[in-house]
Amino acid sequence: MHIASLYRYPVKGLSPERLPSVRLVAGEGFPFDRMYALLRTSAAFDPDSPTWLAKANFIMLMMHEQIATLKTHYIHQDRSLHVKNPDGRDRVFMLGEDAGREALAQFFLAFMPKQLSDAPRLVVAPGHQFTDKAEKFISLINLASLRELEQRWGQELDPLRFRANVYIDNAPAFSEFDWVGEDIRLGEVTARVVKRNGRCAATNVNPDTGERDRNVPGMLRTDFGHKDLGVYLSVLQNGELHEGDPVRTEHPVENNAVAPAVVDKTDGQLMCSACYYLFEPHVLNPAWRHAQDLPEHWRCPDCGATREQVVQRE
Repeated sequence: MHIASLYRYPVKGLSPERLPSVRLVAGEGFPFDRMYALLRTSAAFDPDSPTWLAKANFIMLMMHEQIATLKTHYIHQDRSLHVKNPDGRDRVFMLGEDAGREALAQFFLAFMPKQLSDAPRLVVAPGHQFTDKAEKFISLINLASLRELEQRWGQELDPLRFRANVYIDNAPAFSEFDWVGEDIRLGEVTARVVKRNGRCAATNVNPDTGERDRNVPGMLRTDFGHKDLGVYLSVLQNGELHEGDPVRTEHPVENNAVAPAVVDKTDGQLMCSACYYLFEPHVLNPAWRHAQDLPEHWRCPDCGATREQVVQRE
């Protein structure tokens, strides 16, 4: 088993950047990953006292697939974001300057007129990351698991749909699920495999065309009774990671090539169509049975999407 590739995503929802190596620090996330985000709602964010916000507050692929057509590159030295439009035009925004941040906000307002009523606000705070989970996790994808799904479904799955930090290869398909709760060694780094990664509608988006041409979470639920693919890691020991570094685990290596199922009830369930979160509304309130029964202010506890995103599960 070895590390096939390493990626960071400087601006939440925008382009991945491949790295030959990276230094990880215990208890911290992936460096410069989701360090910026475009806040599109009225949710309060204080850079002097940052708190985690659900991803539906931001411009991101789960709900705004067209941003995949923007090709971006961030240069940390001068804090510049280079953006190439679908028509090939290039723009540069200086994120360290008020004028640059305002120009970026106006660019997105013009680029997404149907989804935005006001210009989004670029947010950043020292040490804070706008990841989908409040904890400082690192995400990992096993490429063998993707290949197994491609063979099973007869569909190509670009690994970048899953926007992971670490991609590994030569591990048995779905063996990463067996590692949950254990420590693994990646190069010089020791990490705890904390939990499985439940996928959302962002994985339905083709990272090149911006089209929703797959239904990854839906197919996972149909075939396996869950929407999980990949795992989250928590870094326990500082160290360097390089492409090609070995990955070691104490867990016995078995190649079952079957994604383990999770018991999945269906009667009376509602589903958030943005993140595929399932819930039984009557458990929350005995008077709730259908999506229209949810109060106007209801938000998905997994992603923060609104009531309008909730559908009856078929």
